[in-house]
Formats: sequence, C-alpha cells, structure tokens
Amino acid sequence: MSYSVCAYLTEADKVKSVYGARDNLLLNQLKAALKPGLDSLNDYFNDSLNTDMDAYAVLADIVNGEVRYPEIASMYGYVYEKICNHFGTQIYCAENLWQLDSQSTFIPIPLSDDFPYIISIPVSELESKRTEYNSLEEGNGIGDYDYEEEMDDLNFILDEAVEAQKDLVIMVY
Repeated sequence: MSYSVCAYLTEADKVKSVYGARDNLLLNQLKAALKPGLDSLNDYFNDSLNTDMDAYAVLADIVNGEVRYPEIASMYGYVYEKICNHFGTQIYCAENLWQLDSQSTFIPIPLSDDFPYIISIPVSELESKRTEYNSLEEGNGIGDYDYEEEMDDLNFILDEAVEAQKDLVIMVY
C-alpha cells in the first residue's frame, strides 16, 4: 500500500478570491491554466463521473460559490489542490501518510471521508502548528513509514513556508 503527501506554498487570499467570484472571465482563465490537470483528473476518475459532473464542473462550482455535486467531494479536493498550486508552488511530494490535524481548506468545499486528506495552514498559524506537530508521537498522525525522516520532512516544509511567508497546503492521497 502506498500513500503520498504533497505540500504547496500558496497565497490563501488569491485562493479565497476565486471562491464565489461569479466571474466568467476568471473561470475561463482558470480552465485554460488548469486544463492539463483538470483533464488528468477527468481521465483518472472517468468511471465515477458523468458528463455533468467532472473537474470542470467542480471548478465552475468553486468560482460560482456553490456545491452541486457533494457526492464527488474528492473531486472538489483535487480541484482545490490545482487552484492552490496555480497560486503557488509545490515544494514537497513523497511517499508518506500524514494525518496531522483535522481537515481544513481556505474555501468552503465538501471534504472527502477518504482521500484527498487536506490540511490548509495560514502563514499566521505556521509556528503554532509546528509546535503542535512536533509534539506528535510516532503513529499519532505521522511516522507510518519512518518517524524521524517524516518529522525532518515536515519541519523542512514548515521552514520553507515560514521563510517564504506563504500559506501552506498539505495534501495526502
């Protein structure tokens, strides 16, 4: 069994500005910018989607501030990831399984009971989260593969976010 953790430095204010913007120009710009990722999601989840419910429809929901397809909550999470990456950069991706905290996003989307598992941390909370996470013992949300290495990776991610003064999104799948 293999799991992955990816982390993104992003700008939460820009991500938040997308939600409920009801702006067709913005929607079209995002569709164009995110096309490879959205097409990839549609291909991957093809068996569980229909023509009305796909990554593009979820993106439109986010821009329009609505949730028409809560039954595909995972797709909202994956599209959220694409938006966060669009306004930021991926700084980490490795085989791990972290569930450090309860799920959180910068915008109100449905959260999957399965994957992706999403943790969004505003820059103002990075140091308090570092303290919280560093107190976790092995097997308590971290350490399923190699506790010391995973803690080093987590501290690297937090260091990068603090140094860049960027908001952080951690995705687990």
